[in-house]
Amino acid sequence: MFPYFKAWRILSPWNKTAVASYFSSMKAVFQLDAKIISKSSQSEIFSQEIEGKTYFIKRYFRSKNIGSWLGFSRFRTELRNQLWFNQQGIPSAKVVAYGERRLLLKTLKGVLITEGVSDAQELVEIAKSTPDKFAQKQWRDAIIAQLSAITAQLHHARFCHNDLHWRNILVQQSETSVEPKIFLIDCPSGKKLFGPLLSYRKLKDLANLDKLAAIYLTRSQRLRFFFEYSDIKKLSTDDKKMILNVLKHKANRVKRKAKK
Repeated sequence: MFPYFKAWRILSPWNKTAVASYFSSMKAVFQLDAKIISKSSQSEIFSQEIEGKTYFIKRYFRSKNIGSWLGFSRFRTELRNQLWFNQQGIPSAKVVAYGERRLLLKTLKGVLITEGVSDAQELVEIAKSTPDKFAQKQWRDAIIAQLSAITAQLHHARFCHNDLHWRNILVQQSETSVEPKIFLIDCPSGKKLFGPLLSYRKLKDLANLDKLAAIYLTRSQRLRFFFEYSDIKKLSTDDKKMILNVLKHKANRVKRKAKK
């Protein structure tokens, strides 16, 4: 008989609320019928409102590639990263519940539930719908400061997001708060790295951020991000080389996509 394994966990304080009865098991979550917000070859996402709060449910219905047989499924990586963000105090959606059904080390099905961030919008959507926000100094400076600090915190821990695009950055802006607050979302590819691979992936993260920054921010504003990210007041020769490598990395990615 094959060694199947099932697990389901609801974290505190949600295990003592209506969430626990609504998401009572992984089977119950898979039986929920809701409008799918996003779907890929491995997973689908929908939202559910419970007692005035929104929760996002990501259901993994399969895992692919050889790595998934070795315990490195996309589900496991995303769960590990999201829990790590929460533990390290990195602004991100809070993990509410998660579960997995697996065969040996391979994920067959998985569920990751996070608490929605209220009054939030993707940074890329803000850029498209209200680009004039970037002309507001206080708002813009807060975005630059928080994003540079978060990116530096990740990289100092040798962690690279690997998909640090504006679509994966939420900006919370309530009517009672003047200053926005940033949250990271959707990180199924992030990992801790070492040596040359770490350096390369850092460049990738910075290049991904700069892709749209080059459109909505001035050169001096983008440079300010780098100064705050690097915690420097003056560019050294190595700093200038790193900036050139970021720009080169970004240009090469654009060329590769254009050829497809």
